[in-house]
Amino acid sequence: MEKFFESLCWNITGKCNEDCKFCYRRKCMDNTLEENIKIFDNLSKNPIKKISFCGGEPLLYTDLFALVKYIRNKFPNIKLSITTNGKCIDDSILEQIFTYFDWISFPIDSSNAEMNAYIGRGYNHLPKIIHLLEKCNNQIHIKINTVVTKVNKEDIQNIYRIISAYHIDRWKIFRFFPIRDAKRYQDLFYLNQFEASQVQNFIQTLNKESCFSIEYNDFEGKPSCFSIQPNGTIENSENEVIGNALEDDILGIKRLELVKYQKTSY
Repeated sequence: MEKFFESLCWNITGKCNEDCKFCYRRKCMDNTLEENIKIFDNLSKNPIKKISFCGGEPLLYTDLFALVKYIRNKFPNIKLSITTNGKCIDDSILEQIFTYFDWISFPIDSSNAEMNAYIGRGYNHLPKIIHLLEKCNNQIHIKINTVVTKVNKEDIQNIYRIISAYHIDRWKIFRFFPIRDAKRYQDLFYLNQFEASQVQNFIQTLNKESCFSIEYNDFEGKPSCFSIQPNGTIENSENEVIGNALEDDILGIKRLELVKYQKTSY
């Protein structure tokens, strides 16, 4: 039976121009364009349905568009997504995103400027995202990501009101996950099970009236897809390093989790 990568999360760089307290990105050296092309050629020995470029901030990777152009030329039907905080985006970059990507994901973690500054996104984060939502309306599929914590759980409804003014396709709400550097803020951010259940119940209520999909990811130690790190290491759903896509033949990684592709609402 043929198997597929349903979704790859490719953390193309560990660099970022924001300093979010809840971030758990891996900080390591980026690969060159040639190395990342080698990684993609290795990964594509198995059919790939979707690649999400994340980070860090993927637009800080200098050769991002050269890489996605290579991928598009080789496999035109792969769904490509970019998760960006928007700080690097001007009209020229936005046009390139429209050219190469099917989806764009923006983070909105608070409707309040002081809260955005406190968590590390900066005072001007939300106005920039709203500006980009206006630019992206009906140009590309849009996804909003929100990390829900003890300090912003009461703000979910305000975020919903903001994004409802735009043509959003999906809103994904992630429960704060304390690993790596984010462990330092576990006491500040982590929702206990009762609080998490309250948030989940509220999201279910919103889903009944929303015109876009709202999803809640509880994590509890298991990210929703396996990931490629900036240096090529592969992590499985248990956050274990199981190989390196630059050094190891992808077909020889015995612990690699391949999932049969099922149609999803990309």
